[in-house]
Amino acid sequence: MIANLKQSIGQYRSFMDYRYQAYKTELTQLLLQLKNFGLLFLVVLGSAMLGMILLLFLGLGRIIDSSDAPQYGAQMAWLYLLLQSVMLSAMKSAIKNSAQRAFQQTLVKRYWLGFMDIKLLLLSNGWLIASLIIAIDLSVSQWLRVPHFWLFLLLQFVLGILCLYKPIALVYGFLLSAIWATLPLDVSPLLYHSGFVLLFSLSTLMVPFNATAKLKLNSLTGFWLLFFMHNSWALIWRGALLLCVFMASKVLLQERADLAAIFSILSLAFVVLFSSSLQFDCRHLYQQYSVFFNMQNKQTAFFVSLFIPSLIVLLLALVGFVVLFNQANCLLLVIGVVWCLLQQALAQKKPAHYALVWMVITGVLLSFY
Repeated sequence: MIANLKQSIGQYRSFMDYRYQAYKTELTQLLLQLKNFGLLFLVVLGSAMLGMILLLFLGLGRIIDSSDAPQYGAQMAWLYLLLQSVMLSAMKSAIKNSAQRAFQQTLVKRYWLGFMDIKLLLLSNGWLIASLIIAIDLSVSQWLRVPHFWLFLLLQFVLGILCLYKPIALVYGFLLSAIWATLPLDVSPLLYHSGFVLLFSLSTLMVPFNATAKLKLNSLTGFWLLFFMHNSWALIWRGALLLCVFMASKVLLQERADLAAIFSILSLAFVVLFSSSLQFDCRHLYQQYSVFFNMQNKQTAFFVSLFIPSLIVLLLALVGFVVLFNQANCLLLVIGVVWCLLQQALAQKKPAHYALVWMVITGVLLSFY
């Protein structure tokens, strides 16, 4: 019996080493893909990393100490959970080792797979690690004053598991919880987070809705709807990051209202960046489907339509921009539209110059303030 136990432990350690190596390999490949997207683009985001980390902990502070503004704290918690889910979705393939998943199921017990998934999930979830760092620093009396933070930690862990095994539940859960967090109610932080737990629990029972059955591929509208339904990740991560930019700008505006002009320029710059970068996802489709639409005499219309998704995302983001800064600066909005078109053209024809031009224009606009 002892010999069998030692053998099982040895097999598990070997499997754990294999999964860890596969995890590192896939993450390396993911970073290489980002590097190919544009080294300067990475430099821009990398330079903002320290500020993002500081805002992350600032947001956690608002979530914990939200007794004076419980709805605002709940909205911050919702955004925090959304960004965590976006990050984990990007790393999901590496965490589960999806490429060799079927092969692994023939080698080891199913619960071994689940156990390793959870271990790598915890290793990957920097958002939960940041929350635990804050949690460890809280005293017993502080814990008693913020019981909702227990539920927030539970949500972070459970939503990570849903991200791995039932991502559709996250979609329904975030839609329902967004409605809950924006209702004009005067309730406690504990009740807000209890509502989140209930809504995400109910979302696991919902049946996926198939909206693609009646769409026709030979229609340009149907083509793009089908494309983004099957490639929704391209919209999800951009929408999540735009929400992050707006929430960060809102927090910074509360602290330094005198720097509103600078914050508006920086927010507009990221709106243009995340909107126009959608062109990278669309540009490859022209070579793949140009013959198909040429047969229907729609090749020119198809080429023009490649630029429409980015512009739609831009217009929706500009609505949020106007609401955030409570003003409609027509000159700035026009600059944003023209800037987005320029970045789209660069993404289509000169992708190597995309990040450089974006950074130069951002610097020029900031120099006027």
